[in-house]
Amino acid sequence: MSKIEIVGGIYREKVAFPYWDQLLGSAGRAANALVGHVDEIRLHSALTDRETITATASLGALGIDLRLQQRPQMIEFDYIHTLAVPTISTGPVPSHISIPAVEGDVIIKFGMMESDPKVDGNYVVFDPQAPRNPQSFSSSGSSAKHLAVIANRGEILGMAKADSVDDAVRKLFEKERADAIVVKDGIEGATVYVAGQSHHIPAFKTKNVFSLGSGDVFVAAFALAWAIKQLSPVDAALFASKSVANYVETQELPILTADKLVERETVTKAGGRIYLAGPFRETGQRLFINDAREHLRALGMEVFSPIHDIGPGVAEVVVQQDLSAVDQCDAVFAILNGSSPGTVFEVGYARALKKPVFCVTQNMRDVDVKLPKGSGAHLHDDYVSALFQIAWRS
Repeated sequence: MSKIEIVGGIYREKVAFPYWDQLLGSAGRAANALVGHVDEIRLHSALTDRETITATASLGALGIDLRLQQRPQMIEFDYIHTLAVPTISTGPVPSHISIPAVEGDVIIKFGMMESDPKVDGNYVVFDPQAPRNPQSFSSSGSSAKHLAVIANRGEILGMAKADSVDDAVRKLFEKERADAIVVKDGIEGATVYVAGQSHHIPAFKTKNVFSLGSGDVFVAAFALAWAIKQLSPVDAALFASKSVANYVETQELPILTADKLVERETVTKAGGRIYLAGPFRETGQRLFINDAREHLRALGMEVFSPIHDIGPGVAEVVVQQDLSAVDQCDAVFAILNGSSPGTVFEVGYARALKKPVFCVTQNMRDVDVKLPKGSGAHLHDDYVSALFQIAWRS
């Protein structure tokens, strides 16, 4: 009979766009992902009495064995969208909660805000879950006969106190004696380091992108494939990447078996120069433009933004500069929310030049997007999904 111990945080997660309000966190999501794939799932965490009632009704009802300690206050992550840095509400800073040491054949351990429990397992998958000052696996006294560390680039560099990923991986292999280290890199996929070699694992294209919790699903799927199914770390990571693609497109859990995952095109980062079109006359509009500029850059694109790169001015001065920038761009990212005539004009001009155009159309009527739709622009009512669509455009 297969068993798994999952150690980590269960937190309330709220997203404004698209709407989401669940008590899950990394540990809760990983446990949910593995329901039906593992005979016995034990989830070790800490919750308030009120949260325990909710968790019992949701996670407990799925057959997950909840091993919970009491914490004095709720911990809530509030996102404007799934790529945003969340506001974390805790009341007073969470005091350290004592969670008993966990032993088992297969263990997933996530870093958590209020505790750092010791684990001792045969196969252990560790994800530090800490953008700032990530702690290493062994810092809590934890041990494993077979260890896989899964973390993003920043966490890998932080744990090893290194300046390059290669140097960080080398240091972590020496310190943690891991069997495998998996470095996640967002749209670039992941790299698996094992036996002195590195193996690239691609990300896969999806129609929609709900990125919240994608790393948790990757860890759960990897643990299932590597620690329970006994696949190689490389094959396990490939299964995990495919499982993540299905999750971010559908938001559905548990994960699917390998034979039910649909074939998908692998992601190639398009890069290039993007013209960012959208209204910016009001505070909310300007904040939206600033956010889009930041995330387009983070996804590997150079961005031309009229308000940032030209500034306000009279039509005789700025319009020709704007249109010249459209001429020179590789694609246009247009925020149509707000029904700005100038933005619609820029979209039409770009389509006349056969430029690919990707539009955010949240809460807009069909009649208001008739021109962009009829001209062949790509329309998406979800902002984050639109960002990814332009990032991996063909």
